[in-house]
Amino acid sequence: MTARRPILATAFTEGLCVLIVEIAGARAVAPFYGTSLQVWTAQITATLACLALGYGLGGQLSRRPGALPWVLWGAGAWLALFPLMRASVLAASLAIPSVPGGALAASLLLFGPTLACLGAVSPLLIQRLGAGADAGASAGSIFLTNTLGGLAGGWLTALWLLPSHPLRLVLALTGVLLALAGSLWAWRGRKAAAVAAPLALALLALLAPGAARSQALGQEGRLVVLHRQATAVGLLEVIDVQAKGYSQGLMLCLDGITQGGMDRASGLTEFEFTEYQARLSWRYQPRAKSALLLGLGTGLLAKQLADRGVNVDAAEIEPDVARVARDYFGLPGSVAVHIADGRAFLQRSVGRWDLIFLDAYAGESTPWYLMTQEGLALIRQHLAPGGRLLINSISTPEGSPGLARIEAGLRAAFPEAKAYVDQTHAGSDPDLDLVNVCLVAGDGLQPVAGAGYPGRALPQVAAAADALVRRGRDAVAGPAWDTDDLSSLDKVEAPLRAHWRRLVLKQLDAELLGD
Repeated sequence: MTARRPILATAFTEGLCVLIVEIAGARAVAPFYGTSLQVWTAQITATLACLALGYGLGGQLSRRPGALPWVLWGAGAWLALFPLMRASVLAASLAIPSVPGGALAASLLLFGPTLACLGAVSPLLIQRLGAGADAGASAGSIFLTNTLGGLAGGWLTALWLLPSHPLRLVLALTGVLLALAGSLWAWRGRKAAAVAAPLALALLALLAPGAARSQALGQEGRLVVLHRQATAVGLLEVIDVQAKGYSQGLMLCLDGITQGGMDRASGLTEFEFTEYQARLSWRYQPRAKSALLLGLGTGLLAKQLADRGVNVDAAEIEPDVARVARDYFGLPGSVAVHIADGRAFLQRSVGRWDLIFLDAYAGESTPWYLMTQEGLALIRQHLAPGGRLLINSISTPEGSPGLARIEAGLRAAFPEAKAYVDQTHAGSDPDLDLVNVCLVAGDGLQPVAGAGYPGRALPQVAAAADALVRRGRDAVAGPAWDTDDLSSLDKVEAPLRAHWRRLVLKQLDAELLGD
């Protein structure tokens, strides 16, 4: 019987690598498919299906005593190829029209062979550890150690590997680790192969091409990535638009979805939705002295509010977003940024604000739990007398099921609610058929006259905002109001969000969305 220590060490390594691949795999497909429940379901399905196939394969290979090194080498070799395969596989998977189908196909192609080989490891280790009367104890030891490795891999990936290292290196070097484990098992009989396999994969990982730093834009310009960081909420990029005929500014993108943009010359927002929120907050609460932003983004809205004398707090879950807002978009030091989830921050806070803004997006996904009965009630508790809640949302010009649910929730949670639908670009391009909707909720919603608004805006943005504030309507009440226990917002909005992501992928190359 083989010594227990190397067997259990291999079981731990296998569990560690499975969770690295599963979590990093979801991160790999996010710039193309988002981070919705459908995408995570596809990633988990691919993982479980391939592990199940591997368990069966490992049972068959357990009759071959020399199979273990080859299984580990196979897992490592396929994973080390990830930097070379990623862009082409993900681009090809877009031929599948559905988000879950495309995400599942991409995950199977990128990580399926590795996961199947990893699944085969446990049966091979159980066979080595013991048989007969000891089989149950052997299996228990392997599964215990394997699961502990998975726990370590999950926390390691989420808290250190992905936030601090390029995704391509995390996965490629995980492949090197697996090849090294295979080499340790093959050391006695195949010394040359044992040394060559991990060295070759390590060289491949080091030489693997990084993500593209620029993309052609028309014939006379480029999109240039100034900052790229893998974060817990997605791929964070600051992109410089350098082209004639386009706005000359900086964009903040999360998994390819624009979170805001700034004109370099003036430091003002280039995107109307930021100005919509600032303008409506003035119309409905011109005497506001305090504001809370649930979601910071570029920080341009916070900067506008601070410029007109409002004390601004922001709850932002991702520290790197706050750093980027200060370093690239001029977020003033007077804005207090609290690194926390918006709802968790409200649950701990005793503060009350004249204005609360909800504009929190992880790519194209919104935090549904902030718009349930319980979430909206919690927000209302933190509004000062006469306070206003403003929500930025996305819809089609004629409305969407998700917007209907949000409006119904606001009408049930607040005495009054208004909806302002942006028609600036509606109908100008059949491919650009998504619009921003700004919702205002509170008690006694009586807008003041537009004259005297103290904020500055780019001319085209100001014109759009002037048009928007004249198109308000009462939010529509309805029976559909989500709760913490039952929320269908993600489900009903899935087609809209999938369409949104397809629009993004028409504009950004696959190579630009890698890290």
